[in-house]
Amino acid sequence: MSGREGERALSDTEAAFAYTHALTRGGGRLTTSFTVHGTFAPERVERAVRRWLGRLPLLSLRIAGTEGGLCFRQGTPAAALRTEPDLADSAVTTWAGADDTVAGERLWRLRAGPGQAGTTCFRLTLHPAICDGYSVGRFVRPLLDALFDTPGPDAADRSARALPPDTDELTYEGGGGCVCGVCGAGSARRTGAATVPRDGRGDRRSHGRTSGVGERAAGPVSELRGGSGAGPRDGRAAGVVTLALTPYESRRLRDWCGAGQVTVSGFLTTVLADALARETGRTEVTAATAMSLRRRYAERTLIAEPGCVLGIVRARLNAGAAGDPLGRARENASVLCSAGRAWRPERRAHAGIRHAVERETTARGPEVRVVDAGSVDTALGPHAARITELCTVAARGAGRPGSSLYLSSFKGALTVALASRGLGEGWAARAERELSEAVLTRPVSVRL
Repeated sequence: MSGREGERALSDTEAAFAYTHALTRGGGRLTTSFTVHGTFAPERVERAVRRWLGRLPLLSLRIAGTEGGLCFRQGTPAAALRTEPDLADSAVTTWAGADDTVAGERLWRLRAGPGQAGTTCFRLTLHPAICDGYSVGRFVRPLLDALFDTPGPDAADRSARALPPDTDELTYEGGGGCVCGVCGAGSARRTGAATVPRDGRGDRRSHGRTSGVGERAAGPVSELRGGSGAGPRDGRAAGVVTLALTPYESRRLRDWCGAGQVTVSGFLTTVLADALARETGRTEVTAATAMSLRRRYAERTLIAEPGCVLGIVRARLNAGAAGDPLGRARENASVLCSAGRAWRPERRAHAGIRHAVERETTARGPEVRVVDAGSVDTALGPHAARITELCTVAARGAGRPGSSLYLSSFKGALTVALASRGLGEGWAARAERELSEAVLTRPVSVRL
C-alpha cells in the first residue's frame, strides 16, 4: 500500500466512483436483495456478520480526504461495525460500516429480517468504490459461508490479506479481445434472419423482422404471453423497475439476440436509449457501458475478485428512430465496441477526477448506464441452492437525467433492474412498458 501503513490512495477508477457517489448523493451504490431458505436466531446472524467482517478487509475501510485527494484507511472489524435496530419492525436488524468522511455515508449496510414461509431476507448495500457489479457475489458468498459455518479465513488470517493493489500502478494491456459487453465479439456469429431455435414442440418460429417503418420487431417469447408484453406493473417500486424472466424465457431471449448478432445487453441498451430519446425529445443519448478490467492488466493475478476494477465507456448514440431495433442495436454495438477498444486508464490527479465528475454530473443530456454483470451462480458456489430470489439495483443518484440498467443472471434466469432520476413521473411507466414489450414478458417484483 502506498503512504502510511494501512493506507492507500484510491485509484483513478475508485476515486471517480467515490466522487460520483458523493456529488450525486448516493449515485452508483449497489443494493442486492436475496432470500435464503431457513430462519436463524438473531445471535447466529450477528455472529455471522462479525465473521463476515473478519473475512473481507474491504468492509473495514474508511475513505478519508488528504492533501493529495482520497485514500482508504483500514480499521478493525469491531470499529467498522454499527448496529441499527429497525424502529418500525423489531424483527429486522441493520448493520452498517464506519462513516465515509467524504460522502457522509457508510461504505456498506446490511439488513436482515424474517421472510415468508420459513425464509430470511437480506438486503446488502455497497459503496461503488469498494464493489462493482462484477464482484457483488464475492461479498455475498463470505456472508453465507459464515452463516452456514463453511470454513474460511477469519480475522486471525486478516493481517496477511492486503488490500487489492492500486490499479494505477499496474500495467494496462490495451487491444486484444473486446470487453465492451455489447457487441458479442468472440462469440459465434450467425447470419440471416433472426430466428429462435426449435422449441419443445419441434416447430420453428421466425422473429426479429419488421415489415415496415415504425413496426416493432417480434419479441423472442411472444407466444408465451399471447403476443402482449404489457403485464401488471407490480415490478415497479420506489422508482425502480424490475423485470424477472424465467430460465426458459431467458434462454429464448439470449438465443433470439444471438441469432440477431447482438448481445442481450446491447439489445436492451438500444431499447432503453430509444425510449429515453423519445421521453426527452432528443435524437442523441449518451450510453455509458461498464467494463470489468480484471483481465486487462499484465499483473491480473494480483487483483482480488472483490473491489472496484471497472471502466466506464461513454459514446453518443443516435436514438429514438423507428424501424428494426436489432439493426440499430448492431450499429450501436459497433460504436460502443470501438469506444471500449480505445479506452485507456487516465491516471489523473484526484483534483482532476473531481472536476471531471462535476462536469459529468451537471451535463444536461440524458444518459443510460448499463452493467451486464453476468451470472452470480459461480460466485455463490454451494449456497446458490439455498437462495430463492436475488436482484441487484445500481442507484442512479442526483445529477444529469438518466437511468441505470443492471442485468444479472441467477440459476439461468435473467433479471433486469432499472433505476432512474430526473425524468418525470411518466418515465418509469414508459421504461417498464418499453422493456417489457422488448422481451415480451410480464414484470414481477423481487421482494425485500
